[in-house]
Amino acid sequence: MAWVLITGGAKRLGAELCYGLAEKGYSIAVHYNTSQLEALAVAEKCRLLGVQAGTIQGDFSTVESTIEFAERYVRLYPHTQALVNNVGNYLIKSALETEAEEWTGLFQSNLHAPFILSKALAPSLVRHCGQIINIGMSGIDKQGAHVYSAAYMITKGALLMLTRSLALELAPHGVRVNMVSPGYLDIAVDLPEDCSKLPMRRAGQCREISRVVSFLLDPASQYITGQNIEVAGGVGLS
Repeated sequence: MAWVLITGGAKRLGAELCYGLAEKGYSIAVHYNTSQLEALAVAEKCRLLGVQAGTIQGDFSTVESTIEFAERYVRLYPHTQALVNNVGNYLIKSALETEAEEWTGLFQSNLHAPFILSKALAPSLVRHCGQIINIGMSGIDKQGAHVYSAAYMITKGALLMLTRSLALELAPHGVRVNMVSPGYLDIAVDLPEDCSKLPMRRAGQCREISRVVSFLLDPASQYITGQNIEVAGGVGLS
C-alpha cells in the first residue's frame, strides 16, 4: 500500500483534496500543524469512503522543523506514491509593506517546505513511479508585476519554476511533477463581493480543484509533466 501525502489536509481546500482522492481509492496521509481535531475528522471521513487514512503533525515554519517532519513522515509512511503540496500561507500586502519576517516566512512555507518534502520523498516516489502536485495560483505564468499580494505571488512563481525543474529532473525516473493553480475560490479571504463581475459569474469550488488533481494522478495522464493547469474560470485572460 502506498500513500498520498496532502499537506494542510485538515481544512478548506486541503480537506476537499483528501475527500476527492479517497473517493478514487487512494490511501490518504493528512498533514496538519495545529488543527488536530479537524485532521482526525478528515481521516475518519476518508476511512468511511473505504480507504486507509492517517494523520501526521508537522510545523513548516522553519527549515529545521520541516526537515524533522520529513524524516518522521518517511519513517511512518515509507511507501508514498504522491505528494500534494497544498500548504501555502497568504499575505495581502505590497512588497514595501511586507515586513522582512513576513517575507521570509512566506518563502519558507510556500517554497522551501515543498522543496524539502519533494527531496525527502523522491526515493519513494521513484520506486512507485509517483507524482508531485503543487498548488499554485492563477496568473503566475504571466510576466506582469504584482503589488496586491507581492510576496505570495513571487513565492508561487518560484514554486512553478521548481515544479518545472523537478519535472525535468525526475522524468527519466517515471515521476511526474505538475502544478494546479486555482483562481478565486468560494472560500477565498479576498473573494470579491460581487462575483457576477468574474468571467464565469461565480467563484470556483474546492471540488473543482480536487477533480483536476485526481485527473493528474490517474495513470491515464502519465504523459503529462511540468505543466501548470489553471482552474480559474477565465480569471486573468483579459
